[in-house]
Amino acid sequence: MLSFLKKLSSRPSKGENFFVKIEAITGFKVQKGAIYQLAFTHSSAGKELKNGQKLNNERLEFLGDAILGAVITDYLYRIYPNREEGELTSLRSKLVSRKHLNELGDGMNLDQLLDFTPSRGTKAKSLKGDAFEALIGALYLDHGYEACQKFLERKVLKKLNLESLSLRLTSYKSGLLEWSQKEKKQISFQLIRTEGKSHDPIYHVACLLGKQELSQGSAATKKKAEEESAKAAFQVLNLPHGEVQTRA
Repeated sequence: MLSFLKKLSSRPSKGENFFVKIEAITGFKVQKGAIYQLAFTHSSAGKELKNGQKLNNERLEFLGDAILGAVITDYLYRIYPNREEGELTSLRSKLVSRKHLNELGDGMNLDQLLDFTPSRGTKAKSLKGDAFEALIGALYLDHGYEACQKFLERKVLKKLNLESLSLRLTSYKSGLLEWSQKEKKQISFQLIRTEGKSHDPIYHVACLLGKQELSQGSAATKKKAEEESAKAAFQVLNLPHGEVQTRA
């Protein structure tokens, strides 16, 4: 693995300009260049050692995801001393949603730093968001937790309109359930029927307010049918839609 990391550091496609861009993004001097090279090696361009170890950014993404969650949790806890746990949890989930991470990665042009095979890499919906998490993982290994905290707070969190972001929906279903909790209403979903063949079913799901049916939704999976039903319920209840975003 060490020899592979050395090759990454000396790769002509990622010379000094690559590290200059990393430093401009994070605000920290690159000390362990090979780690950042690995952070921007997508699985489609990675290699596998004889012992089965895969050399790509997925492990750094895993590490960065945990650090990101910790930093955001601490930040929200400090700046919103009067908000309840449920509100903080909801806002955190929106900050770490795949859609939002992709937006952050896009704003930093992280895809321009990535090594990936276009036929596979360009199909990955989470390409930029994954790279953003891997970058955090690399920064942690290079400079530690405090550096990650400073980077995320100064260059990401303080620049966000958190109030606007809080209005977004992670999904129509989750938004509807949040509304029901605040209004002390009972929302439930009930499978009405299933049509089609076993390998290609269509599920029909009803959204209920108490015992009253609000709406119905249909899709190829029960989860999607519930989401469609919840979306229709939003219209029936005349609730503000916001922008729907997904975690994956």
